[in-house]
Amino acid sequence: MKKVVINTALICIFFLSICFLIYRFCKVKQMKKDYGVFIGTDNIDKIKGYNVVVVEPASIDVSGVEFLHKTNEKVYAYLDIGSLENYRPYFNEFKEKTLGLYENWEDEYWMDVSDIAWQKLIVDKLGRDIVDKGFDGFFIDNCDVYYNYPTEEIFNGLSSILQGLRSLNMTKKYKIDIIINGGDTFVSRCIENKTATELFDGVNQECVFTDIDFENKTYKEKNESDIEYFKEYLANIKKHIPEVYLIEYGANSNLIKEIENYCNENGFHWYNARGLDLK
Repeated sequence: MKKVVINTALICIFFLSICFLIYRFCKVKQMKKDYGVFIGTDNIDKIKGYNVVVVEPASIDVSGVEFLHKTNEKVYAYLDIGSLENYRPYFNEFKEKTLGLYENWEDEYWMDVSDIAWQKLIVDKLGRDIVDKGFDGFFIDNCDVYYNYPTEEIFNGLSSILQGLRSLNMTKKYKIDIIINGGDTFVSRCIENKTATELFDGVNQECVFTDIDFENKTYKEKNESDIEYFKEYLANIKKHIPEVYLIEYGANSNLIKEIENYCNENGFHWYNARGLDLK
């Protein structure tokens, strides 16, 4: 009788252990990934299970945004305010307002963001379209135009565009976030001017730990001095801006552990992209 009781108990323990493992497996499967950037893909069927995901809005309609929201918490729209790509439908209208070629990007030009017509395009047309489609935020690119052309006109032009995008929040019941990608010179001045929190909610920095070899189309580890610069920069950002994101390119397993530890310690989000095309 005693042996039967012991065997029954062992069977129960075994059964409970299996149930626990199944529960843990299902829970892990249901956990969302933190952050993903997919502005180079038009196959939204593969974009699933993220807390925050960034996509190119040009080819996505309202139903597409609704589809993404079914499996992703927040969906942000990529919006380039500081440069002009030659494949955009408005390229011919604004090509005479460009300032110069964008190094390493042969189809792109730095834009004169002080141009009023450009500001209206970004805010009243592109920004409005993003809001109307139901996106949760703007992922703003190429504020680095201020680093390349550090004039008051360029700084004020960027600020005016961001203020205009902020005003679009008034038409929605929920707040639409603004994340600045790169633009450390512009962002740092906004912090100095105490206007940062008025203009944006977070900062994304590419290549804190990794670097891009454009000539050979490969990725490598960044040199220590540059890593330290960005760590100091992001430490300052953290004091003023609530959300910090990183995009790294082709980080290997050892570097992944280092980045994970750094982001966990600081409460940052990060994405390890396989390539510059961000597919």
